[in-house]
Amino acid sequence: MRYPQWIAASLAAGVLLTGTVSAQTASAAGVTAPATAATSAAVTKPKAANFTLSDVNYSAAQSKSIVKAFAAFDGFETPYVPSRMITGDAFKNVAVSGDSVTFTFKYMKVSVSPRDDSYSYKGTTVTLPDSNNVKGKWYKVGNTDMLTFPLKDRFVTIYAPYHSLSKTKLEHVAVDVTRYQP
Repeated sequence: MRYPQWIAASLAAGVLLTGTVSAQTASAAGVTAPATAATSAAVTKPKAANFTLSDVNYSAAQSKSIVKAFAAFDGFETPYVPSRMITGDAFKNVAVSGDSVTFTFKYMKVSVSPRDDSYSYKGTTVTLPDSNNVKGKWYKVGNTDMLTFPLKDRFVTIYAPYHSLSKTKLEHVAVDVTRYQP
């Protein structure tokens, strides 16, 4: 059995036995296996089984406030927004604070900033799922786990203020922060 096939088979067996995929097991191998039916099923099955993602639909008023928030910054006017959320979450508002734009949801917050707030913290580097190898950094501020990753010319920080979402769920939402086209 070839090594990539062995990895796919071990991931599939892990899913069957535990119902989850360990991202550490896959990344610890250090090998990128070609997409096969076994690896595709192993990666998408837990996502559907454990939680689902929903599109964030911004109203006309919310769209105006998002565009206005980003327009407050010279050279930072292009809005980036969370386009998906964990099913059951709800968008509340957007606000400007310091040099960032923060989206507040029922269970999480997402900040978009021109600077990396994580650089002075020790943390763990992770590869975001389904992201074309985008690296993020998990670190703690107080008792809150925060994930920061680069997106074009800015940085996105996502966190659950009351520990209401797991790191895995936040990582899956993080990959869906995108340029906003109202």
